[in-house]
Amino acid sequence: NRNWQHYESLYLILAGLSTPLVLSVHSIVSFDFAISGLPGWHTTIFPPYFVAGAIFSGFAMVVTLMILIRIGMPQMKDYVTINHLEVMNKIIMATGLMVGYAYASEFFIAWYSGVEYEKYAFINRAFGPYWWSYWIMAGCNVIIPQIFWFRNMRRSIPVMFVVSIFVN
Repeated sequence: NRNWQHYESLYLILAGLSTPLVLSVHSIVSFDFAISGLPGWHTTIFPPYFVAGAIFSGFAMVVTLMILIRIGMPQMKDYVTINHLEVMNKIIMATGLMVGYAYASEFFIAWYSGVEYEKYAFINRAFGPYWWSYWIMAGCNVIIPQIFWFRNMRRSIPVMFVVSIFVN
């Protein structure tokens, strides 16, 4: 029992130390992009965008792994419940909206800036030769996770597995 208390104390301390570390690493890396002179890369929305994106993809990966664990080891169903997965799906849905907001903000900033190079970079991204990859990305990251607005979809193992694969 005493060992377990030490473990939980250490776990809490390490979680408390790693959370600001993750936030700072993603923010600093995003600022590296933000100070570049390349059109489409120098924007101040990157820090929250990178953090939201990391949480988004991280939760999708954990959902994928938890479903595989539940299937491969049926005794784990008592530990990883549908309720746990449903809450994770709500976070995926919410962070998908945040990522969608960041995509829209990038387009708005490019339009509002009045810089022709910036406008061209974003118009070319959505309608240029690689338009298909942009719209697949937007569909997988913004549109598909919105199916989780429906409770029966959030609680469906096949649906959440497919959505998590699309997000990843």
